[in-house]
Amino acid sequence: MKTIYSINPSAKMLVIFLYVGILIFNMNFGFNLSMLIISFLFIILTVKNMKALISLMIAVILFSSTIFLMNFLYYTKGQIPFNLLFLHGTYEGMIRGMILSMRSSSIIFLSVGYLFSTDPFSMIQSFIQNLRIPEEIGYALLISLREIHLFKKNLMNIERAMMIRRGAGKITLSERMKMIIPLFAMVVRKGERSAIALEMRGIILKRKGGYYKDMRYKTGDWIFLIVSTLIVFALLYTFGVRP
Repeated sequence: MKTIYSINPSAKMLVIFLYVGILIFNMNFGFNLSMLIISFLFIILTVKNMKALISLMIAVILFSSTIFLMNFLYYTKGQIPFNLLFLHGTYEGMIRGMILSMRSSSIIFLSVGYLFSTDPFSMIQSFIQNLRIPEEIGYALLISLREIHLFKKNLMNIERAMMIRRGAGKITLSERMKMIIPLFAMVVRKGERSAIALEMRGIILKRKGGYYKDMRYKTGDWIFLIVSTLIVFALLYTFGVRP
Protein backbone atom coordinates (compact mmCIF):
# COMPACT_ATOMS: atom_id res chain seq x y z
CA MET A 1 0.00 0.00 0.00
CA LYS A 2 1.22 3.47 -0.81
CA THR A 3 2.15 5.87 1.96
CA ILE A 4 1.26 9.55 2.02
CA TYR A 5 4.76 10.38 0.78
CA SER A 6 4.52 8.11 -2.26
CA ILE A 7 1.11 9.32 -3.44
CA ASN A 8 1.27 11.36 -6.63
CA PRO A 9 1.63 15.08 -5.70
CA SER A 10 -1.16 16.24 -8.03
CA ALA A 11 -3.51 13.58 -6.61
CA LYS A 12 -2.83 14.87 -3.10
CA MET A 13 -3.37 18.43 -4.30
CA LEU A 14 -6.77 17.53 -5.80
CA VAL A 15 -7.88 15.86 -2.55
CA ILE A 16 -6.77 18.87 -0.48
CA PHE A 17 -8.64 21.21 -2.84
CA LEU A 18 -11.69 18.99 -2.37
CA TYR A 19 -11.46 19.18 1.43
CA VAL A 20 -10.85 22.94 1.47
CA GLY A 21 -13.69 23.42 -1.03
CA ILE A 22 -16.05 21.51 1.27
CA LEU A 23 -14.91 23.67 4.20
CA ILE A 24 -15.65 26.84 2.22
CA PHE A 25 -18.97 25.51 0.88
CA ASN A 26 -20.04 24.53 4.39
CA MET A 27 -19.04 27.93 5.79
CA ASN A 28 -22.58 29.20 6.34
CA PHE A 29 -23.90 25.91 7.71
CA GLY A 30 -21.43 25.10 10.44
CA PHE A 31 -18.33 22.96 10.76
CA ASN A 32 -17.73 19.26 10.45
CA LEU A 33 -15.59 17.98 13.32
CA SER A 34 -14.49 15.03 11.23
CA MET A 35 -12.67 17.50 8.94
CA LEU A 36 -10.55 18.67 11.86
CA ILE A 37 -9.82 15.07 12.88
CA ILE A 38 -8.79 14.09 9.34
CA SER A 39 -6.58 17.17 8.87
CA PHE A 40 -5.00 16.62 12.32
CA LEU A 41 -4.20 12.99 11.49
CA PHE A 42 -2.80 14.11 8.15
CA ILE A 43 -0.37 16.52 9.81
CA ILE A 44 0.65 13.86 12.35
CA LEU A 45 1.45 11.40 9.56
CA THR A 46 3.39 13.86 7.44
CA VAL A 47 5.45 15.92 9.90
CA LYS A 48 8.10 13.54 11.23
CA ASN A 49 10.20 16.21 12.94
CA MET A 50 8.86 16.51 16.49
CA LYS A 51 10.32 19.99 16.97
CA ALA A 52 8.63 21.26 13.80
CA LEU A 53 5.37 19.55 14.80
CA ILE A 54 5.35 21.16 18.26
CA SER A 55 6.16 24.58 16.79
CA LEU A 56 3.33 24.20 14.29
CA MET A 57 0.86 23.16 16.98
CA ILE A 58 1.76 26.14 19.16
CA ALA A 59 1.36 28.53 16.20
CA VAL A 60 -2.02 27.02 15.23
CA ILE A 61 -3.29 27.13 18.82
CA LEU A 62 -2.32 30.79 19.20
CA PHE A 63 -3.83 31.73 15.83
CA SER A 64 -7.05 29.80 16.48
CA SER A 65 -7.37 31.18 20.00
CA THR A 66 -7.14 34.71 18.64
CA ILE A 67 -9.93 34.02 16.15
CA PHE A 68 -12.06 32.46 18.88
CA LEU A 69 -11.61 35.35 21.32
CA MET A 70 -12.32 38.02 18.71
CA ASN A 71 -15.63 36.38 17.82
CA PHE A 72 -16.56 35.50 21.39
CA LEU A 73 -16.00 39.03 22.65
CA TYR A 74 -17.04 41.17 19.68
CA TYR A 75 -19.64 39.24 17.65
CA THR A 76 -22.31 41.91 17.16
CA LYS A 77 -25.24 39.58 16.43
CA GLY A 78 -24.92 37.65 19.68
CA GLN A 79 -27.97 37.93 21.95
CA ILE A 80 -27.43 35.34 24.71
CA PRO A 81 -24.87 36.41 27.35
CA PHE A 82 -22.23 33.83 28.15
CA ASN A 83 -19.30 33.91 30.60
CA LEU A 84 -16.10 31.98 29.98
CA LEU A 85 -13.85 32.17 33.03
CA PHE A 86 -13.28 35.94 33.42
CA LEU A 87 -14.38 36.79 29.88
CA HIS A 88 -17.85 38.06 29.04
CA GLY A 89 -19.27 37.43 25.60
CA THR A 90 -22.22 35.80 23.91
CA TYR A 91 -23.18 32.20 23.25
CA GLU A 92 -23.54 32.88 19.51
CA GLY A 93 -20.10 34.49 19.46
CA MET A 94 -18.61 31.47 21.21
CA ILE A 95 -20.08 29.01 18.68
CA ARG A 96 -19.02 31.18 15.75
CA GLY A 97 -15.52 31.51 17.20
CA MET A 98 -15.26 27.73 17.62
CA ILE A 99 -16.36 27.11 14.03
CA LEU A 100 -13.97 29.66 12.51
CA SER A 101 -10.99 28.58 14.64
CA MET A 102 -11.49 24.89 13.81
CA ARG A 103 -11.97 25.66 10.11
CA SER A 104 -8.79 27.73 9.95
CA SER A 105 -6.87 25.02 11.85
CA SER A 106 -8.03 22.39 9.37
CA ILE A 107 -6.92 24.45 6.37
CA ILE A 108 -3.51 25.11 7.96
CA PHE A 109 -3.01 21.42 8.78
CA LEU A 110 -3.94 20.34 5.25
CA SER A 111 -1.70 22.95 3.61
CA VAL A 112 1.34 22.39 5.82
CA GLY A 113 0.91 18.61 5.65
CA TYR A 114 1.01 18.79 1.86
CA LEU A 115 4.22 20.83 1.93
CA PHE A 116 5.91 18.40 4.33
CA SER A 117 4.89 15.30 2.35
CA THR A 118 5.64 16.55 -1.17
CA ASP A 119 8.90 17.12 -2.97
CA PRO A 120 8.55 20.44 -4.85
CA PHE A 121 10.34 19.17 -7.96
CA SER A 122 8.14 16.07 -8.15
CA MET A 123 5.09 18.27 -7.61
CA ILE A 124 5.85 20.43 -10.65
CA GLN A 125 6.68 17.39 -12.78
CA SER A 126 3.36 15.85 -11.79
CA PHE A 127 1.49 19.05 -12.61
CA ILE A 128 3.07 19.11 -16.08
CA GLN A 129 2.19 15.49 -16.85
CA ASN A 130 -1.21 15.15 -15.16
CA LEU A 131 -2.74 18.63 -14.92
CA ARG A 132 -1.46 19.71 -18.35
CA ILE A 133 0.40 22.78 -17.14
CA PRO A 134 2.29 24.25 -20.15
CA GLU A 135 5.84 22.95 -20.23
CA GLU A 136 7.24 26.47 -20.58
CA ILE A 137 5.69 27.44 -17.24
CA GLY A 138 6.51 24.14 -15.54
CA TYR A 139 10.17 24.11 -16.49
CA ALA A 140 10.48 27.79 -15.60
CA LEU A 141 9.21 26.92 -12.10
CA LEU A 142 11.67 24.02 -11.85
CA ILE A 143 14.54 26.32 -12.81
CA SER A 144 13.37 28.90 -10.25
CA LEU A 145 13.30 26.30 -7.47
CA ARG A 146 16.78 25.12 -8.30
CA GLU A 147 18.00 28.70 -8.49
CA ILE A 148 16.98 29.23 -4.85
CA HIS A 149 19.53 26.62 -3.72
CA LEU A 150 22.16 27.96 -6.11
CA PHE A 151 21.53 31.52 -4.94
CA LYS A 152 22.24 30.57 -1.33
CA LYS A 153 25.37 28.69 -2.37
CA ASN A 154 26.60 31.59 -4.51
CA LEU A 155 26.00 34.05 -1.67
CA MET A 156 28.04 31.93 0.73
CA ASN A 157 30.89 31.68 -1.82
CA ILE A 158 30.95 35.47 -2.31
CA GLU A 159 30.96 36.04 1.46
CA ARG A 160 33.87 33.64 1.94
CA ALA A 161 35.84 35.22 -0.89
CA MET A 162 35.27 38.69 0.57
CA MET A 163 36.34 37.56 4.05
CA ILE A 164 39.51 36.00 2.62
CA ARG A 165 40.43 39.23 0.82
CA ARG A 166 39.80 41.52 3.80
CA GLY A 167 40.76 39.15 6.60
CA ALA A 168 38.69 38.02 9.57
CA GLY A 169 35.77 40.04 10.86
CA LYS A 170 32.15 40.72 10.08
CA ILE A 171 31.07 41.91 6.66
CA THR A 172 29.67 45.43 6.78
CA LEU A 173 26.39 46.59 5.25
CA SER A 174 28.12 48.53 2.49
CA GLU A 175 30.10 45.43 1.54
CA ARG A 176 26.92 43.39 1.40
CA MET A 177 25.41 45.96 -0.94
CA LYS A 178 28.35 45.36 -3.29
CA MET A 179 27.36 41.67 -3.49
CA ILE A 180 24.23 42.58 -5.49
CA ILE A 181 26.12 43.05 -8.77
CA PRO A 182 27.95 39.66 -8.81
CA LEU A 183 24.80 37.89 -7.62
CA PHE A 184 22.78 39.55 -10.37
CA ALA A 185 25.42 38.54 -12.93
CA MET A 186 25.25 34.92 -11.73
CA VAL A 187 21.45 34.89 -12.02
CA VAL A 188 21.59 36.30 -15.56
CA ARG A 189 24.22 33.74 -16.58
CA LYS A 190 22.14 30.92 -15.08
CA GLY A 191 19.02 32.16 -16.91
CA GLU A 192 20.96 32.28 -20.17
CA ARG A 193 22.17 28.71 -19.78
CA SER A 194 18.68 27.54 -18.82
CA ALA A 195 17.18 29.17 -21.92
CA ILE A 196 19.72 27.38 -24.11
CA ALA A 197 18.96 24.07 -22.39
CA LEU A 198 15.21 24.52 -22.93
CA GLU A 199 15.76 25.39 -26.56
CA MET A 200 17.97 22.33 -27.06
CA ARG A 201 15.20 20.17 -25.61
CA GLY A 202 12.69 21.65 -28.04
CA ILE A 203 10.53 23.48 -25.47
CA ILE A 204 10.52 26.74 -27.43
CA LEU A 205 9.67 24.87 -30.64
CA LYS A 206 6.58 23.35 -28.95
CA ARG A 207 7.77 19.82 -29.65
CA LYS A 208 6.36 17.19 -27.32
CA GLY A 209 9.16 15.22 -25.72
CA GLY A 210 9.49 12.47 -23.18
CA TYR A 211 10.06 12.74 -19.42
CA TYR A 212 12.93 11.30 -17.46
CA LYS A 213 10.56 10.56 -14.57
CA ASP A 214 7.11 9.09 -15.13
CA MET A 215 4.63 10.90 -12.85
CA ARG A 216 1.40 9.54 -14.33
CA TYR A 217 -1.27 8.24 -11.97
CA LYS A 218 -0.86 4.64 -10.84
CA THR A 219 -3.52 2.33 -9.40
CA GLY A 220 -2.71 3.41 -5.85
CA ASP A 221 -3.22 7.06 -6.76
CA TRP A 222 -6.68 6.39 -8.19
CA ILE A 223 -7.63 4.38 -5.09
CA PHE A 224 -6.44 7.28 -2.92
CA LEU A 225 -8.56 9.76 -4.90
CA ILE A 226 -11.71 7.60 -4.78
CA VAL A 227 -11.42 6.67 -1.09
CA SER A 228 -10.68 10.26 -0.05
CA THR A 229 -13.69 11.53 -2.01
CA LEU A 230 -15.98 8.93 -0.46
CA ILE A 231 -14.73 9.74 3.04
CA VAL A 232 -15.24 13.48 2.73
CA PHE A 233 -18.79 13.11 1.44
CA ALA A 234 -19.68 10.32 3.88
CA LEU A 235 -18.57 12.45 6.85
CA LEU A 236 -19.77 15.79 5.46
CA TYR A 237 -22.63 16.24 7.94
CA THR A 238 -21.38 13.99 10.71
CA PHE A 239 -20.75 15.61 14.10
CA GLY A 240 -21.53 19.02 12.65
CA VAL A 241 -21.31 22.12 14.83
CA ARG A 242 -23.99 24.63 13.90
CA PRO A 243 -23.93 28.39 14.48
